[in-house]
Amino acid sequence: MDTEKYSKVINMGVVIVATLVVAKLISILVMPRSKKRLPPVIKSPLPLIGGLLRFLKGPIVMLRQEYPKLGSVFTLNLFNKKITFLIGPEVSAHFFKAPEYELSQQEVYRFNVPTFGPGVVFDVDYSVRQEQFRFFTESLRVNRLKGYVDQMVVEAEVCSLLPIVIFLVW
Repeated sequence: MDTEKYSKVINMGVVIVATLVVAKLISILVMPRSKKRLPPVIKSPLPLIGGLLRFLKGPIVMLRQEYPKLGSVFTLNLFNKKITFLIGPEVSAHFFKAPEYELSQQEVYRFNVPTFGPGVVFDVDYSVRQEQFRFFTESLRVNRLKGYVDQMVVEAEVCSLLPIVIFLVW
């Protein structure tokens, strides 16, 4: 009698494993594979905190070391978050032109809201942000930037005097 129960359990186990294997094979054959390649990941001897340690030692040093090895797009794992770096104009354009459902700038740059203020850039919905980016793009073209040089020089000179003035006021 025990042998009969044992063989039923074994048979049930074989059926379950066979079902899982067949389901996996069907999913591989039927489900479309993503055509997108994921960027390479920075290797770290300490999986959970290794990326954090390298990043805290100096992000610029880390980027200069990894760029020649991994190219212009790569990922750093920080605990349960992944930070993907896009280095250079040919790849960073994707960040600014990607649809919101693919790459959420608002989520990434939420910390920048105090920099620009409420209702500007990353504190607005996607359509308003795209409109604001068009304005920024026009204002930051090379020919427009050349027109700002004189004003920047004046402001820099005034600011260089500012610490002296503040010192005298104190």
